[in-house]
Amino acid sequence: MKFRISLLISALLVILILSAGCTQSGPATSSPSGGSSATGASAGGVRVNVSAMDAVLPSTYLQLSDLKINFIEFDVINPTDSPKTVTVESEIPGFTEKSINTVDVPARSNVTVGQAPSLRTSAVPTEMTSATLHYRVALTDGTRIDEQSYPIKIYAKDTMVWAVYDGEEMTDMTPFIVAWVTPHAAEIDPLVRKAADYHAGTSITGYQCGDTCTDAQWREYSNSQVEAIFTALKNDYQITYVNSGIAYGKTTENAQRVRMPAESINQKSANCIDGTVLYASALESIGMNVHIIILPTHAFVCYDTNPNSPGSLSCLETTMTGSSTFDEAVQYANQEYQTEIDNGNFKSGASQDISVNAMRKVGILPMQ
Repeated sequence: MKFRISLLISALLVILILSAGCTQSGPATSSPSGGSSATGASAGGVRVNVSAMDAVLPSTYLQLSDLKINFIEFDVINPTDSPKTVTVESEIPGFTEKSINTVDVPARSNVTVGQAPSLRTSAVPTEMTSATLHYRVALTDGTRIDEQSYPIKIYAKDTMVWAVYDGEEMTDMTPFIVAWVTPHAAEIDPLVRKAADYHAGTSITGYQCGDTCTDAQWREYSNSQVEAIFTALKNDYQITYVNSGIAYGKTTENAQRVRMPAESINQKSANCIDGTVLYASALESIGMNVHIIILPTHAFVCYDTNPNSPGSLSCLETTMTGSSTFDEAVQYANQEYQTEIDNGNFKSGASQDISVNAMRKVGILPMQ
């Protein structure tokens, strides 16, 4: 069963749950330094309500603009009889660029401005870090309406939050694991190049079996390329299974450390989800349709052997890379997948089959 796209919309709402937003209503009465503001509502009649998140989770934050979700929102209210022009800006100093918008607010009206300042990926920390969100709202003549700074948290780049709990309610974040699938990471091309040495014709071509290929020929053609990648990771990269899932987050979150594929390659180690996103990255880089299979306590990768034939799925148990043959890893994973079907786990939602291609279409893009 494929993950339903419609469910993603509700999952995205968890971003608002990740943090308790701050809101200020009415005219500004204080400045960031604690002193009083001589301007504000009395200088033009304009006031602003501000709401923002208090945490940056890189795997979701980098998707905000594509998913049309704001990190901070300004509701600029003009109760006067004349139009006003207002500038709003926000940034997380040291971590983002500054977002700036200038808007015209008609008389006796209001305008909402949303921003998600561009995250500098090179500045994303390796551990949870404290930072500051700063925003400023002013008339175009420089009259300040509101300006504040307040503390926020920035999560480590490799922190995956699978779910967030609000009391007994759980919001699923699983689709964001696709952000770890990074086919353009610098380490992936060399991996595919090494894999080509283990493939007939010393080339990796993706879905180019041809229109005349039967389903059986497609399966053999596609599996041979996956086997080449498997062999390269086993022989040249010596990938070893290592269980290292610790991460730090709020007590209301189900967080886990997930290595980026580049890190797994460089450290020559991966747990089940690390290996899954590593293989998914390599397979997506050659144009294959990849599926990330998430079980309650495990993960593995599947792929369409024939892009034109629904149901032509084959799977690979990535944790067997260093210890078994390709055929054994495929047989084991295919049985795992069939067991989930037989037990009704995909249908009930206990397990998930997440199409990377489908998630790309709704805006979940690679983190690098």
